[in-house]
Amino acid sequence: MSRYYLLLLLILINILSYVDRHMLPAFASQISADLELSRQQFGALTGFAFVTVYALSGPLMGVLADRYNPSKVIACGILLWSAMTFITGLAKNFLHLLIPRMAIGIGEATLHPAAAGILGRLFSSSQRATVFGLFFMGSQIGLGLAYWLAGNVGADIGWRNMFYLLGGLGVVISLLLVPFFRLTSKELPEGHAQHRLPGLSVRAMLSQLATAFRGNANFRWAVIGMSVMHMLYASTQFMQLWLVADKGLEQSAASSLYGGIFLACAIPSSLLGGMAADWFCRRFASTRALFIVIVVLISAPLLILFRLSTPGTPLFYTGMAASVFMLAFPYGAMFSLVLDHAPTGIQSTAAGFTMFIANVLIIGTGTYAIGFFADVFEAQGVATPLTTALLGADFITLLALLFYFRLHRSTRDRGALQLLHNQ
Repeated sequence: MSRYYLLLLLILINILSYVDRHMLPAFASQISADLELSRQQFGALTGFAFVTVYALSGPLMGVLADRYNPSKVIACGILLWSAMTFITGLAKNFLHLLIPRMAIGIGEATLHPAAAGILGRLFSSSQRATVFGLFFMGSQIGLGLAYWLAGNVGADIGWRNMFYLLGGLGVVISLLLVPFFRLTSKELPEGHAQHRLPGLSVRAMLSQLATAFRGNANFRWAVIGMSVMHMLYASTQFMQLWLVADKGLEQSAASSLYGGIFLACAIPSSLLGGMAADWFCRRFASTRALFIVIVVLISAPLLILFRLSTPGTPLFYTGMAASVFMLAFPYGAMFSLVLDHAPTGIQSTAAGFTMFIANVLIIGTGTYAIGFFADVFEAQGVATPLTTALLGADFITLLALLFYFRLHRSTRDRGALQLLHNQ
């Protein structure tokens, strides 16, 4: 039962991580006005300032989690990002936001790689999409909760007090990991999910990872496909600004609306998505990659129509829900595909590497590009500059279909599916 309690705690920590991470974009209008930030500065804060540091730290944190106790690695990360969240509330200008935002990226980079190693060892491959669907449900809850809190609680206490409260809460939650240090430090028996392979040096781990990425096409497609899908997260950073600037909603109403719909859609999508992916593979003797392709093809038209629809219409609300569903529902399957094809023994390192690619090349670059082109379109007199920029990001997201369809054909033809069913 200890592994299930630990799974629940990791979900809770993931919720906290994403609330802290998205509280800045959830208060985008208020903070930008108070500190006189341009859209490019805001894009830099939510993009490169956080994402680049977060992504660069990810592979290192994955190596640390593979070599040492992953629960202790996470606990140290929580303490760092919570302290920096508290300091964010003291910010008076762009630089005061920039430095703690970068430090938050280092702290939060510990969570996903270390959690991947823990859950990969404690649960079997046949449960993997379900387990990671549950774990990443925390990500979706945290993102939606950040907007909901900003629109409801934040309207009463202000954005600074919200950052103070979250910083203190993180310190308390980090202490809950202490009882699990022993569980995640001891070796698991052979045949019990993924067991740790001690003794590998950092250089050996990175060499093994590089060899896998170059020589294992399935691992490469899984990493690239998941990374490209993260362009949706880049778009999410501008959701409140977009709803206010292009759609005419009031600031608090925009945050509250998106947070409420995000929570209502993301929780069941994440909860059921992993289960649905594992069921789909068993029922139709197919692949998780094809499952992802089907989900994206169903959701994409509604996402595009959402950008063009009028607020308050059924299509607007349906499209907003579809934008959440498109990433939340297949996320467990996407992450499980990376671990399915990653080398045994460096699961955390592979997870950190994937998040590096997703965050630096996609979220970091994408967030800055959306802000940059929105400013360019506005200067050229485009009536809805953010809408135009976000539509471009949406079409980039759809490129993930190419990689997942390629992965589907490869695993189907080479019999990898049968291997997964037998595990």
